[in-house]
Amino acid sequence: MQQWLDSLKYGNHTIGNEVDRFWLNNTLKITADEQLGLIKKLFFAQLPFQKRTQEIVKRVMLQESNANYQLSYKTGMNTLPNGKSMGWIVGWIEENKHPYFFVLNVETASKEPMQDIRMDILNKILKQQGFLEGKR
Repeated sequence: MQQWLDSLKYGNHTIGNEVDRFWLNNTLKITADEQLGLIKKLFFAQLPFQKRTQEIVKRVMLQESNANYQLSYKTGMNTLPNGKSMGWIVGWIEENKHPYFFVLNVETASKEPMQDIRMDILNKILKQQGFLEGKR
Protein backbone atom coordinates (compact mmCIF):
# COMPACT_ATOMS: atom_id res chain seq x y z
CA MET A 1 0.00 0.00 0.00
CA GLN A 2 2.82 2.39 0.88
CA GLN A 3 4.34 1.90 -2.57
CA TRP A 4 1.10 3.03 -4.23
CA LEU A 5 0.73 6.13 -2.05
CA ASP A 6 4.35 7.02 -2.78
CA SER A 7 3.98 6.49 -6.53
CA LEU A 8 0.88 8.70 -6.54
CA LYS A 9 2.55 11.27 -4.29
CA TYR A 10 -0.77 11.10 -2.43
CA GLY A 11 -1.03 13.63 0.37
CA ASN A 12 1.52 13.08 3.13
CA HIS A 13 1.92 9.40 2.03
CA THR A 14 1.38 8.25 5.64
CA ILE A 15 -0.34 4.95 6.40
CA GLY A 16 0.54 4.50 10.07
CA ASN A 17 -0.36 1.30 11.94
CA GLU A 18 -3.88 0.76 10.57
CA VAL A 19 -3.60 -0.23 6.92
CA ASP A 20 -7.38 -0.63 6.69
CA ARG A 21 -8.26 2.78 8.23
CA PHE A 22 -5.45 5.25 7.49
CA TRP A 23 -7.69 7.38 5.26
CA LEU A 24 -10.32 7.56 8.02
CA ASN A 25 -8.28 7.96 11.21
CA ASN A 26 -6.53 11.21 10.23
CA THR A 27 -3.17 9.51 9.59
CA LEU A 28 -3.28 10.26 5.87
CA LYS A 29 -3.64 13.95 5.19
CA ILE A 30 -4.37 15.44 1.78
CA THR A 31 -5.42 18.92 0.73
CA ALA A 32 -8.29 19.78 -1.57
CA ASP A 33 -5.75 21.01 -4.15
CA GLU A 34 -3.95 17.66 -4.02
CA GLN A 35 -7.27 15.82 -4.44
CA LEU A 36 -8.07 18.06 -7.40
CA GLY A 37 -4.72 17.26 -8.99
CA LEU A 38 -5.29 13.54 -8.54
CA ILE A 39 -8.78 13.58 -10.03
CA LYS A 40 -7.53 15.55 -13.06
CA LYS A 41 -4.72 13.04 -13.59
CA LEU A 42 -7.26 10.22 -13.41
CA PHE A 43 -9.53 11.90 -15.96
CA PHE A 44 -6.65 12.35 -18.41
CA ALA A 45 -5.20 8.86 -17.66
CA GLN A 46 -1.95 10.33 -16.30
CA LEU A 47 -1.70 8.26 -13.11
CA PRO A 48 1.06 5.63 -12.73
CA PHE A 49 -1.35 2.80 -13.56
CA GLN A 50 -2.30 1.08 -16.79
CA LYS A 51 -4.63 3.18 -18.93
CA ARG A 52 -7.19 0.34 -18.91
CA THR A 53 -7.24 0.37 -15.10
CA GLN A 54 -7.83 4.13 -15.03
CA GLU A 55 -10.66 3.79 -17.56
CA ILE A 56 -12.31 1.14 -15.37
CA VAL A 57 -12.12 3.45 -12.35
CA LYS A 58 -13.65 6.26 -14.39
CA ARG A 59 -16.53 4.01 -15.47
CA VAL A 60 -17.16 2.97 -11.87
CA MET A 61 -17.24 6.65 -10.82
CA LEU A 62 -19.91 7.56 -13.41
CA GLN A 63 -23.06 8.27 -11.40
CA GLU A 64 -25.33 10.16 -13.83
CA SER A 65 -25.38 10.24 -17.61
CA ASN A 66 -27.91 11.90 -19.89
CA ALA A 67 -28.06 14.00 -23.05
CA ASN A 68 -26.91 17.12 -21.16
CA TYR A 69 -24.06 15.91 -18.95
CA GLN A 70 -22.13 13.10 -17.33
CA LEU A 71 -21.45 13.36 -13.59
CA SER A 72 -18.67 11.23 -12.10
CA TYR A 73 -17.56 11.23 -8.48
CA LYS A 74 -16.30 9.34 -5.45
CA THR A 75 -17.54 10.01 -1.94
CA GLY A 76 -16.40 9.31 1.57
CA MET A 77 -17.43 10.09 5.11
CA ASN A 78 -16.26 9.64 8.66
CA THR A 79 -17.19 10.56 12.21
CA LEU A 80 -14.56 12.88 13.68
CA PRO A 81 -13.22 12.57 17.26
CA ASN A 82 -15.35 15.60 18.23
CA GLY A 83 -18.50 13.70 17.16
CA LYS A 84 -19.11 15.76 14.04
CA SER A 85 -19.56 14.16 10.65
CA MET A 86 -17.12 14.84 7.84
CA GLY A 87 -17.92 14.03 4.24
CA TRP A 88 -16.23 14.65 0.93
CA ILE A 89 -16.93 14.25 -2.74
CA VAL A 90 -14.43 14.54 -5.61
CA GLY A 91 -15.06 14.24 -9.31
CA TRP A 92 -16.07 16.04 -12.45
CA ILE A 93 -19.03 17.00 -14.54
CA GLU A 94 -18.67 16.77 -18.29
CA GLU A 95 -20.79 18.94 -20.56
CA ASN A 96 -20.21 19.28 -24.30
CA LYS A 97 -17.20 16.97 -23.93
CA HIS A 98 -15.49 19.42 -21.56
CA PRO A 99 -14.70 18.36 -17.98
CA TYR A 100 -15.14 20.63 -14.97
CA PHE A 101 -13.54 19.26 -11.81
CA PHE A 102 -14.66 19.66 -8.20
CA VAL A 103 -13.64 18.81 -4.65
CA LEU A 104 -16.06 19.31 -1.77
CA ASN A 105 -15.35 18.75 1.93
CA VAL A 106 -18.17 19.21 4.45
CA GLU A 107 -18.17 19.05 8.25
CA THR A 108 -21.41 19.17 10.21
CA ALA A 109 -22.93 18.32 13.57
CA SER A 110 -26.31 17.83 11.94
CA LYS A 111 -28.31 14.63 12.38
CA GLU A 112 -29.16 14.73 8.67
CA PRO A 113 -27.32 11.97 6.80
CA MET A 114 -24.00 13.18 5.39
CA GLN A 115 -24.69 11.57 2.01
CA ASP A 116 -27.75 13.82 1.60
CA ILE A 117 -25.95 16.95 2.81
CA ARG A 118 -22.95 16.67 0.51
CA MET A 119 -25.08 15.84 -2.56
CA ASP A 120 -27.46 18.73 -1.85
CA ILE A 121 -24.53 21.13 -1.59
CA LEU A 122 -22.89 19.78 -4.75
CA ASN A 123 -26.11 19.98 -6.76
CA LYS A 124 -26.78 23.55 -5.59
CA ILE A 125 -23.26 24.62 -6.54
CA LEU A 126 -23.47 22.94 -9.94
CA LYS A 127 -26.86 24.52 -10.69
CA GLN A 128 -25.65 27.93 -9.50
CA GLN A 129 -22.72 27.62 -11.93
CA GLY A 130 -25.05 26.75 -14.82
CA PHE A 131 -24.51 23.00 -14.94
CA LEU A 132 -27.03 20.12 -15.05
CA GLU A 133 -29.12 21.76 -17.78
CA GLY A 134 -26.81 21.41 -20.78
CA LYS A 135 -26.19 25.17 -20.99
CA ARG A 136 -22.42 25.02 -20.71
